[in-house]
Amino acid sequence: MWKAASPVVDSATGRRTRVDAVYNPDHKDYTPVIDYARKTVDLMSHVFPHWPFPYPHETIVDGLDQMEYPMMANDNPLEKAEDAIELTDHEIFHTMFPFYMGINETKYAWMDEGWATIGEWVLSTKIDSKVIDVDGIASYESIAGREDDQPIISLSTQQTTPSYIVNSYPKPGLGYLYVRDMLGDALFTKALHFYITQWHGKHPMPYDFFNCINTGAGVNLNWFWKNWFIDGGVPNQGITKVTQKSRKEYMAVVTNIGAKLMPIDLTLYYKDGTTKVVHKDISVWKNGNKSVAVDLIADKPLIKVVLGNIYTPDVNKVDNEYVIK
Repeated sequence: MWKAASPVVDSATGRRTRVDAVYNPDHKDYTPVIDYARKTVDLMSHVFPHWPFPYPHETIVDGLDQMEYPMMANDNPLEKAEDAIELTDHEIFHTMFPFYMGINETKYAWMDEGWATIGEWVLSTKIDSKVIDVDGIASYESIAGREDDQPIISLSTQQTTPSYIVNSYPKPGLGYLYVRDMLGDALFTKALHFYITQWHGKHPMPYDFFNCINTGAGVNLNWFWKNWFIDGGVPNQGITKVTQKSRKEYMAVVTNIGAKLMPIDLTLYYKDGTTKVVHKDISVWKNGNKSVAVDLIADKPLIKVVLGNIYTPDVNKVDNEYVIK
């Protein structure tokens, strides 16, 4: 069976990309793949990375593997829709990284697989709102701090599983996610486009990427690149204390126990069963401080405060919940 679509990828010129899905008709779970592929190409062009799909053609082939190629992906059939969505958008995202950029993925797998991972996280839920993709987070938590938990920037050729998998996919994906959160969508997109413009097809190295994001954003992020991509350490935050300042005002002190920096997400649980999330991006740690005081406004009786979300791994979660007494 051969299905095709042609989404507009460049609104300014009306240029389209032909998208195909070629599959064995006995594989009924492959029927919606053309829709997943079309939506991925459209979202990549207009949402993230918000760069007109750079090639005239993209074909998804029903095969025996899960592998990207220039303008093609060889994807085995998968029974669960969420798995098929995540696989399809992940492999198509590789069109930008490594292919359009010309990245040496053999030496620096995180410079392409990390991007396909954040692409998978961001786009999957936009293709189907029921899909919440946290692929790889648990794997990182399982090896964090162990001997095989090397820094991301380590040469991929010098790593073995599980270090290679974690350093190629979830750890850099989290790093890109945190920068996007810190800069905001508009500035992050501007910086990412500067990197793409300067280096597509020119085989960028790690420091080319770091420097381009700094320059494109107009922000010195060296403290972050060093901490998340170059240094070792584990992700581990904890709630040190919660104090009540007035009837509605509280203050929570969050301590970075491990060396890895992460955003702060505090979920307030109210007596009536409702919740509220208070978020602080990763820049709250940029001055080298070990603790952050977060002011909380509770409009209703508060029963507990819980630290963390699905994209903040933590090696020790026993101190992530504080019950209000």
